[in-house]
Amino acid sequence: MSKGWQLTLLAASILIGIALPPVAAFFKPFLLPIIFLLFLSAVLQVSFKDAAQAALKGRTSWIMLCWQLVLLPLIFYFFLKPFLSPQLHLFAVVSMCAGSITATTALCRLFNLNSALSLVVGLAGAVLMPLPLYVFLHLMAGAQTTINLYNYGLRIVAFIFLPILCAWVLRKLISVETDFKLQQIMPRITLVLLVFFGLSVMDGVGAMMLDDTGRLLSYLGLAFGVSIFVQLLTVAALYFLGTRDATTGALLCSYRNMGMIAAIAGPSLGEDFFIYLGVWQLPMYILPLVMRRFYERSGNSW
Repeated sequence: MSKGWQLTLLAASILIGIALPPVAAFFKPFLLPIIFLLFLSAVLQVSFKDAAQAALKGRTSWIMLCWQLVLLPLIFYFFLKPFLSPQLHLFAVVSMCAGSITATTALCRLFNLNSALSLVVGLAGAVLMPLPLYVFLHLMAGAQTTINLYNYGLRIVAFIFLPILCAWVLRKLISVETDFKLQQIMPRITLVLLVFFGLSVMDGVGAMMLDDTGRLLSYLGLAFGVSIFVQLLTVAALYFLGTRDATTGALLCSYRNMGMIAAIAGPSLGEDFFIYLGVWQLPMYILPLVMRRFYERSGNSW
């Protein structure tokens, strides 16, 4: 399947989940296993050597983490407050406290961006995200919550360390040549997993589209506005790192793992947050197709 068809399938899957609520409801119970497989597929796309070099050599990954989890939440907290309702402002700020989705590694490989950097920042961000989340939830009116660090620690073990261990064991059992071939095909497998993930998180979005169209449109506008704004701002702010790494950062900073936010603090954010979680997937599934040429040019500039 060509790159264009893969991205089209990705975009179509999220729309199917909205149009056919029974399909979304069917896939919802598979959400956690799919998340595990997405983390595993991300680790299998990059060699441990390349990931270690990205983490330990140079400053790029740490600059990107600081921009992603410190500066962007601060920018959203102070500069968007006058323009958004309290609920939308809360959703916008907490979205900037999330780590990157694991699929950014697959997208970076697809567009020839920096997949090793994506993996390092994605995994580190998943571990560090409770810190900015805790701070900003307690800064905002009405967001009274206590992060359950025990439950979050279990999720870190299940969805980050266990996939890394599985990948390490697998690489001990297979040859270097087989490992290389596996790295090449994993992005396509990840995109298939993303199709199922997209279907599993859209449960409830179709119902709101019929019952409260205005509110759903406000969530939709916020999700697309945040994603596009963050990508443009990140490319401009990190341009000194080079076009390829700045564009990698744009994906990492805009395509955020809101599922982990829901797992940690979802109930304190209200029931509508879970609807917004589904809407949040739309730009992450549609924009890679729309912005394909931009990503490819950045990847080829290296």
